[in-house]
Amino acid sequence: MRHLLLLFVLVFSSGQLMAEEISTRDFAAGYYLEIDKNAAVYALELPEDVYHTVKSADLRDVEVFNGAGELVPHEFRILTTDLSTLREEEPVPFFPLFQEKASKDTAGVSLQVSRDAAGAIININSDQAANQDDQQVTGYLLDLSHLKQTLAELEFYWQKDVDSSVFTVNIEQSDDLVRWTPLVNRATLADLQFGGQMVERRNVQLPRQPRKYLKLSWQESRWPLRLTKIVGFSQVIEARRDKRWVSLFNGVVLDKNKQIQVDFTSNYRLPTSSAKIRFPETNSIARLSIQSRPDVDATWRTRCEQVFYDLSFEGASIKNEPCDFPITADSLWRVVVKQDGAGLLSGNRAITLQLGWQPSELLFIGRGTPPYLLAFGSGKRAQQDKNPTSGMLLQTIKNESSTKVISQAKLGRKISLGGELALQSPAKPPPWKKWLLWSVLILGVGLLAFMARSLIKEMKAAEEKKVFEER
Repeated sequence: MRHLLLLFVLVFSSGQLMAEEISTRDFAAGYYLEIDKNAAVYALELPEDVYHTVKSADLRDVEVFNGAGELVPHEFRILTTDLSTLREEEPVPFFPLFQEKASKDTAGVSLQVSRDAAGAIININSDQAANQDDQQVTGYLLDLSHLKQTLAELEFYWQKDVDSSVFTVNIEQSDDLVRWTPLVNRATLADLQFGGQMVERRNVQLPRQPRKYLKLSWQESRWPLRLTKIVGFSQVIEARRDKRWVSLFNGVVLDKNKQIQVDFTSNYRLPTSSAKIRFPETNSIARLSIQSRPDVDATWRTRCEQVFYDLSFEGASIKNEPCDFPITADSLWRVVVKQDGAGLLSGNRAITLQLGWQPSELLFIGRGTPPYLLAFGSGKRAQQDKNPTSGMLLQTIKNESSTKVISQAKLGRKISLGGELALQSPAKPPPWKKWLLWSVLILGVGLLAFMARSLIKEMKAAEEKKVFEER
């Protein structure tokens, strides 16, 4: 049994000896990282060409080396925020602004505002026309002074007088109801029936933190905007965040059972979380399913399915918001046409798929001496297992104040390391460990058989001796 245990020890120790050390020459390229002070942890936003070069979707072929050529522990974290728990809504008080129908001066509306002791608006009189029938709604005053949260987005609901309506609105802001400055110019609100589909645009994203009061007005329209409700949100939804976008052209069009499928191939390993469609012509609308998969052997997964549109109505351009889905680094994409209002089924109109992404943040420990080197793109490293210490650094940072331990690093000079040769996947080494394990098992079984045979012989000899003595 001691011999069997010794064999197991030899197997695992030999496996460790066979593991090759990773060096900078195993990577295609790298960046020197610049730091301005000593810190426990450094942070860096990954540049786009890293995603062009890496061989592994989970970035396992990205490493950080210190000045002595030693590997430095690192982690990745996504910069986007999970807004499902942070996006809070709150009703916004609003008041209509009137002026005489005969007047064309919408900028000169006079306001008489009544506020309570805390500053909240309780009543508004705009223009003192004797007959209210001679007045029309030309705008609305929004009171944000007593909201519990800082608004990042507004959602508007209005009375539907006709089947289709579009309003181009402007929003101004003020702290004293006297001096007004622009906040949002030419935002589009829409409620349309088009191509058998309903198209709505109700949200306006605020570019910065608004002041206490907002004034909403709109350009001349055949119908008045009769608001019924305004809701404010503390965060914009993920699809409406500022993102980087890449366009995939030259899709391969497949016609399967009169259902158009357009396949796109991306050379990126981007952390994609949004998608939108660019049609070849305006006034196009279609229900599309956007799917993806990591490689040709995997099954297609639906990322989103919705109505996409690009419409021009009464001089306003109306496009749908990007569709949003959990982050994926898939490189193969497909658009399936479910309902066509853009002439896509004719087969001669090409669409463009646009993918929205945000880079991951690299965190690495400031161990050893600089300069630190970010190395990426390795066929060898992509075949190896992930770092067994993965998750330890992120957990540590959660338990500490990030501002105390994290300092920003900057990209320095880019250098070539192993080049194109490093991107090639090496031939898989012989499975020595598996062979040795099987050898140990076979030897173990043989040893047990030998021990059993010896034991049987001893028992048989003892029995024969006993019989002989009895005679």
